[in-house]
Amino acid sequence: MKRSNFWSWVWFILGAIYFLTPLIATLNFSLRMKKGVLSFMAYEKVFQDPAFVKAFIFSAEMALFTILVSIILIVPTAYWVQLRLPRIRPLIDLITMLPFVIPAVVLVFGLIRTYGRPPLQLTASPFLLVMAYVVLGLPYMYRAVDNGLRAMDVR
Repeated sequence: MKRSNFWSWVWFILGAIYFLTPLIATLNFSLRMKKGVLSFMAYEKVFQDPAFVKAFIFSAEMALFTILVSIILIVPTAYWVQLRLPRIRPLIDLITMLPFVIPAVVLVFGLIRTYGRPPLQLTASPFLLVMAYVVLGLPYMYRAVDNGLRAMDVR
């Protein structure tokens, strides 16, 4: 075995252990509703609870709304920058990368402070949750759309 091949496998195995250990521990914990007994009892109780179904549907709706708002906001912006305003690409790149630089806690407090006062009091509505996720997903969504538009001849 080559020396470089050996170290590749060592790093791969260490990375797999690092990423899989929390997942296995979480699964193990979730299967132990009763002490010392492995069972799916916790999952049975969750799926029988009507509040779970309601919460799951709400989460799915918020995810869909977040995706729709992101598409409606980002696709036209990236298209417009690609066709008409290539000079402002660095500014748009900077704006879309801000969620990586600014911690999520600061972003959330900024949203609460902005939308928690009149005339836009939205802190009790799911709209604020959708907007927070749109902001946090902005770098990923914009990069994907921008790279796709650059890869094809938009004109």
